Amino acid sequence: MGEGSTVNGIPFLHKTVAANRPSRRAFMTQLSAAALAPRLFAQDQRADAKIKRIRLSTLHGKFQKFVAMNAYDTKPKGESYEHTLIRIETDSGVEGIAPASYTDLCTTAYAKELKPLIGAKISELYTFSNGRISGRGERFASFLMANRHLDCAFYDIAGKLAGKPLWMLIGSEGREQVPVYDSTIYFSDVWFRDRGVAAIREECAEAIHAGYAGVKIKLGRGDKWMSREEGDRRDIEVTLAARQAIGPTALLMADPNYGYRGQYDKAMNLMDQTKPARLLWIEEIFPETPEIYTKFKADLKAHGNSCKLAFGEHMHALEAIDPYLNPNRLVDYVQYDIRANGFIENIAIARKCASVGATVDNHNWASQMGYIMSLHMARALGNYGILECDRSTCDVLRVDTPEPVKGTVPAPSKPGLGISIDEGVYRIKNAPNEIVIS
Repeated sequence: MGEGSTVNGIPFLHKTVAANRPSRRAFMTQLSAAALAPRLFAQDQRADAKIKRIRLSTLHGKFQKFVAMNAYDTKPKGESYEHTLIRIETDSGVEGIAPASYTDLCTTAYAKELKPLIGAKISELYTFSNGRISGRGERFASFLMANRHLDCAFYDIAGKLAGKPLWMLIGSEGREQVPVYDSTIYFSDVWFRDRGVAAIREECAEAIHAGYAGVKIKLGRGDKWMSREEGDRRDIEVTLAARQAIGPTALLMADPNYGYRGQYDKAMNLMDQTKPARLLWIEEIFPETPEIYTKFKADLKAHGNSCKLAFGEHMHALEAIDPYLNPNRLVDYVQYDIRANGFIENIAIARKCASVGATVDNHNWASQMGYIMSLHMARALGNYGILECDRSTCDVLRVDTPEPVKGTVPAPSKPGLGISIDEGVYRIKNAPNEIVIS
């Protein structure tokens, strides 16, 4: 399946014309925010709103089911998760929120790092052009680069000031109805031994019944959780069973989490034996090097396997993807993490990928906020593929998260991120460990 193909009527790989995309240089050009602010912000709001208070606390989320483990885990993911919630308030009465990355930042040490933001103007943090955020302001550029997760809170504020959903500050080239897949199919067959492969089959069927366009299953059982030979056989069995469970037209992806490192021949056997499952992509089958992915892509083609290649969630520099885009494109779906890399870096990566016909699909795990961030990206970008959903919720967040219908969910329409805080829940669950910077 190539560019322009559909599954259940859902296009999963957009054809992108490089000439229609802004260049990296043009996108990052530093412009005067003060002069251009009226184009973005409503007349009764001001781009020079100042930050008056920042609050850090621990957010508690839960998955819609018990989630087992993957190839590298030491235990199951379980039913819940935690990450730092960041609330940034302005003197205009508008607040922006953001999830931290995958490190606990609810600490006094990090609070001290944020102190210089107090009193800063939104117009000092970012530059604006033609109704969109175009880059980082010079004064805070290095700070924001080191704290890319803060993009979410400031984009949230800017969107609310402008009365626009956050995606409109990025672009409007994506789809109004965004394809979404369930990424919670882990090693349930290993953890629930009495159910075995039937556990995977049931979870996959449930996801399609719930309206998702497809599922991503975890592979790599032979790396840790089973013997190499037994695990490899189970990976093949699970992949074929998943296809049977979801039917012939739903999307099926697989993620070994590097579980075939140093096992090239076994990886090729996996790909040969699972061809009937028609995987859309295989994700992170080996740790990335241009050499191994050049060989792998060529061998897949020689074996008549149309499965695409996906990776990128562990990359944190714009140039890290370059050897996989030029001189030959070795990756089809680039999966930069939305929380770790923030909006500006992910936008730049998307533009770079668009220039060579690659698709982007943000990685996100254990964060309902991260899912909403990715949904905004999917609406904004023309070369966005399929939205990853961890099917998690947080009772401290007030957010409209419609269930998928026929594989898609609608793009957000409320100003900013489209999420507010339930203050009653916050007082009970978050305030006890809150750190305030003012």
